Amino acid sequence: MAKIQTIKPWRYNPILAENLAPLTGPLSETVFRQKASALYKMPFHHYHVSSPMDVPPFENAKRRIENWKLDHVLWQDPLPGLYVYAQDFEIKGKKQQRIGFIASLKLEEYANQVVFPHELTIPQAVEYRSQLLEATQMHTLPTHGYYTEPKQSIEKFMRESLLNPIYDLLDAEGVRHRMSVIQDKKVIHTFQNTLKDNKVWIADGHHRYESSLRHRNRRRIQENAQDAEQAWQYHLMWFTNTASSDLGILPTHRILHSLQDFEEETFLEKLSINFEIKELKNSQNLEVAEEAPAWTYHLLFKSKHYQITLKKNHLEDFVGGLAPQVKALEVSVLHHFILEKALGLIGDTQFAHLDFVHDAQQCLNEVKKPKVNFAILTRAVSLKEIESVCFEGHTMPIKSTYFYPKVLGGLLFSSLLDSEFERIG
Repeated sequence: MAKIQTIKPWRYNPILAENLAPLTGPLSETVFRQKASALYKMPFHHYHVSSPMDVPPFENAKRRIENWKLDHVLWQDPLPGLYVYAQDFEIKGKKQQRIGFIASLKLEEYANQVVFPHELTIPQAVEYRSQLLEATQMHTLPTHGYYTEPKQSIEKFMRESLLNPIYDLLDAEGVRHRMSVIQDKKVIHTFQNTLKDNKVWIADGHHRYESSLRHRNRRRIQENAQDAEQAWQYHLMWFTNTASSDLGILPTHRILHSLQDFEEETFLEKLSINFEIKELKNSQNLEVAEEAPAWTYHLLFKSKHYQITLKKNHLEDFVGGLAPQVKALEVSVLHHFILEKALGLIGDTQFAHLDFVHDAQQCLNEVKKPKVNFAILTRAVSLKEIESVCFEGHTMPIKSTYFYPKVLGGLLFSSLLDSEFERIG
């Protein structure tokens, strides 16, 4: 069962919160792009504690949080509650919305089948997050998790709460973020009862969740405490209902760069063993059409663009230990037939030559750069594919999905210290 608890978060003090937008921002998929954003020049931006760049990063983040508390940059809310969080956004001109609530989730190993990952993680990133959590004793950003509750029994409480938001702001991309708080004990118990019979799958924040598991397991050994209610047994999460919220899944295109001795003609010859290849003459619409055959991709080179489609019955050539539903994913076929077989990039060696982009036009701009060899455009993964993989205990390749927009960091922070953790129920 999914067990949730209230939080008593730290938030920017009211004076700073009057102009909150400049202190907030989602964590970027590309750290270098995030670093180049100049937001680190702002002394109280949440990046300084959620993704520190200065050396030594973890000690500096710990020092900042301690100082921010002492200097009243951050104030702790006096009462525990559940924090309603909604995003209003557009994708291709279509208005969409996610509405959910932020709470503490009792940490569960994936084997217990309460919390499910849907994609693999990068060990170095989990280690970074673990060291940051250890140093700061603070959840600086919620993990985003989905559950499915068709009756939508708690949505009415969330919508009513949002009539009196504590935050209502637009980010740099025009996404509206609203937050409110629910502190009524009876309503909170309704939320707790609704979640306890639901499975939760992680949409965004796998590395943060796994770092919490690692931290909890270490503390359990140190303190000989297996199932107590300490704050470090919980993880900060934003829960959204697939029955009431738009998913906002964008494709995750691949940018290939810095490939030694790469020759476009030789590469296409290798691809032709498994793929039908045709040149794309129209560069106005670069995205792969939804009605295109399965396992279709677009390749963007500096001067020419191609559409490639896996040949009939060639999926049978995809041998290995992966589950059938994982092999059938377009992102899995991409990694196996294009990155591994045609390029010879095996395992972690891929990441030295990969970047990830979610906009086709940006891919076109990237391939013009000298070190970029080409881009691979693919389609977004569907909800059905995600659930069929993760609920069977499997995972997708790294960076299979991108949920837009990401959680806005800087709205609240949640402590792992028992003295700052108050429970209801």
